[in-house]
Amino acid sequence: MGIMKLFLFYLSCFFGFIAGHMVNYSAIMYSLQVFDSSLLAGVAYSLCFGPPIIFGWLAGSYIDRYSAKKVLLVSQNSFILGAVGMCLVMLYEPVYSMLYFLISSFFIGIAWSFVAPARLASMAQYVPQEKLPQAMIVLNLLIMLGFGLAPVLLTQILEFVGWPGVAKTCIALFVLSSLLLMSAPNKHKRLVHQNLKQEWQACFSELKALPVIPQLLFAAIVGYLMMGPMQVVLPQIAERQLGLDTVQKGQYLGLIALSLIIGGLLAMVLKKYLPIGRSILLMLVLCGLSLALLGAISSLWLSCMVLVVGTTLAGITISFIVAALQAFTPEHIRGRVMSIYTVISQVVSAMAGVFAGAVAQGVSVPSGLYFVALLLVVLALCLAYKASHLKGFVKFPS
Repeated sequence: MGIMKLFLFYLSCFFGFIAGHMVNYSAIMYSLQVFDSSLLAGVAYSLCFGPPIIFGWLAGSYIDRYSAKKVLLVSQNSFILGAVGMCLVMLYEPVYSMLYFLISSFFIGIAWSFVAPARLASMAQYVPQEKLPQAMIVLNLLIMLGFGLAPVLLTQILEFVGWPGVAKTCIALFVLSSLLLMSAPNKHKRLVHQNLKQEWQACFSELKALPVIPQLLFAAIVGYLMMGPMQVVLPQIAERQLGLDTVQKGQYLGLIALSLIIGGLLAMVLKKYLPIGRSILLMLVLCGLSLALLGAISSLWLSCMVLVVGTTLAGITISFIVAALQAFTPEHIRGRVMSIYTVISQVVSAMAGVFAGAVAQGVSVPSGLYFVALLLVVLALCLAYKASHLKGFVKFPS
């Protein structure tokens, strides 16, 4: 029965991640195709991923107060509302459709604020503490798989049934994801009720005594700088620099899925053999270099090779980081720590996407990748110099 519930949870996550990333890509690609604006694509993407900087702190406390399952089931309705809004804009193209589209993107962002940390915190409901790192790597593999498969499915659906069909598919997947969670376990020790500020002050006080967690969170900040530009600028690189059509562009971006899957699978194996902390730092630097190379390469096969290598390393790195966070974080503050991670994963991606989109529109498309890649490498080197506890993290605690 426990294995079946874990399987249903993974399946619910898989459907939710695919649909969630499809609406994110829709925000970008619809803006580029219909509104013809790189800057607007970055703004729409930031509205999908930016709201956690406001709502993420509330989400973390609510998860620790009321349980991850309750927060997850309630907040997933915001995904459905945002996708319905996008669908109506795509179907009827009303006056001020750009404004309505951005409002719909904002509802998607509200959903991510609560759904993402709730799913991460839920993992402890299904497996014992010693199995959390492995289970978390599997969950992160599903996250990356959803991220990678989304543009492939989107472009295929778009080719046959148009933008409204894409939105309707997302709505159906969100509803199915929620239905699969109905029988999820809900073991929860209610947090002593304080106000929001007190709860977060208590959390930060505990994190001071566990310095490896803040250093892992900073590593996540560095790693997620890569994701925004890949979603906002890489589709333009594929079209203008590599000369790919819509379907080919989807297949090119689909290499991200393959690479992230490989990265997640490799993380399961390599966690037993690599010094985890030092490996994270080295791979972050290599990820930055690969991002810069994607802006400079005009050869399709070479660009594909660099994309595969870079995103495979990113997949291993993020898997290590999120598994380590689960392993080191005490149960009673897990919701808040996972919400910090969510704020990082979404807000940093969104800000990097806006910045890269603005540079791509104002300077050149490759420059959008160069500037972010430089920042990524510099921050990774600074972290390598200062993060002594992360460098001393060799194996996952058992």
